[in-house]
Amino acid sequence: MTTTPTDEAPYDVGIAGAGQLARMTCLAAWPLGLRVAVLGDPAEPAGLVAAGVVRGDWRDPAAVAALGRVCRVVTLENEFVDARALAAVEVAGTPVRPRAATVAVVQDKALQKDRLVSAGLPVPRFLVADRPSDMAAAGRDLGWPLVLKSRTLGYDGYGNANCHTPEEAMAAMPGLDRGEGVLVEAWVPFERELAAMVARSTTGEEACYPVVETVQRDHVCHEVIAPAEIDPAVRNRAQAIAQAAAAAGEGLGVMGVEMFLLRDGGVLVNELAPRPHNSGHYTIECCETSQFENHLRGVLGMPLGPVNLRAPAGAMVNILGTASGPSRPDLPAALAVPGAHLHLYDKAEVRVRRKMGHVTAMAATPAEALEVARHGARAVAL
Repeated sequence: MTTTPTDEAPYDVGIAGAGQLARMTCLAAWPLGLRVAVLGDPAEPAGLVAAGVVRGDWRDPAAVAALGRVCRVVTLENEFVDARALAAVEVAGTPVRPRAATVAVVQDKALQKDRLVSAGLPVPRFLVADRPSDMAAAGRDLGWPLVLKSRTLGYDGYGNANCHTPEEAMAAMPGLDRGEGVLVEAWVPFERELAAMVARSTTGEEACYPVVETVQRDHVCHEVIAPAEIDPAVRNRAQAIAQAAAAAGEGLGVMGVEMFLLRDGGVLVNELAPRPHNSGHYTIECCETSQFENHLRGVLGMPLGPVNLRAPAGAMVNILGTASGPSRPDLPAALAVPGAHLHLYDKAEVRVRRKMGHVTAMAATPAEALEVARHGARAVAL
């Protein structure tokens, strides 16, 4: 049930956004007795389960300000909320976590990379191109192929382009440039993609979840394997890099750190996400404390929960739309899969590649967990 927030009944946390990440954060809040309000529409995934809904759009500074007026703390479900709007919330007296200045850096992929380099962290070679005519020189400096990225508002493959020639890069740039140039990265011949969720509290306490392997197709996460089946020394190195990256990014609550594992065992930081992340959904069942609960604990300055795995291995498989139309999941078939934990996001419409839910599983080995999660996801049949 949704309620109308009032100054007489403030909410503990306000989330700028009302999608599936906000939904799962709201669900983690209920057992703790925390009241969470979301900014969005009551029919959105989080609007259906939040303690309160501030009607509006996270792109609207006035709506973001309205959220700030009814909450003790404001946080995010995406890094695209205008940092200036968040700064105004801070000026008005409501803390924003992570801070507006942090969001301003992380939401711009070029500034984010500069911050990581300043902290001495390894990242792919990169530069910023201001015009299509810069592409030939970028290729000479970085080598071909190149990866072009919008500096802001890019996610799940939207805002990215892999280019093998100057002509391809020149053609792709206008569609990616939002007025500040584009980030150009050298192609990384990685062996695997890794990720780690790092929880950080306002008290200074920190906890790093297991390093996982993420399986991406067309820049969209399809599967997560926990823990990553890599050499222990490499795993320790990746965890240390993830924690250093989260510190450099001044994360509060949970920060997702995506990384590349190179063939020689080297690890590069790919991108930061200053909020709960798709690669951490497995933590709901597979870890002692989910990423969503620790995000709430962190932004409220509460003690963080333990982040160890509950079983030797776990896995998560995303449920992605394969066609467009009404959402009609085969719930009985999915629930009949032993060991599969189903999470549907309650989105009314299916679209191709749209994230409609996920399935997690725990087992003695990553392969066993992944097979159960795959079986459950296939059974949903969206």
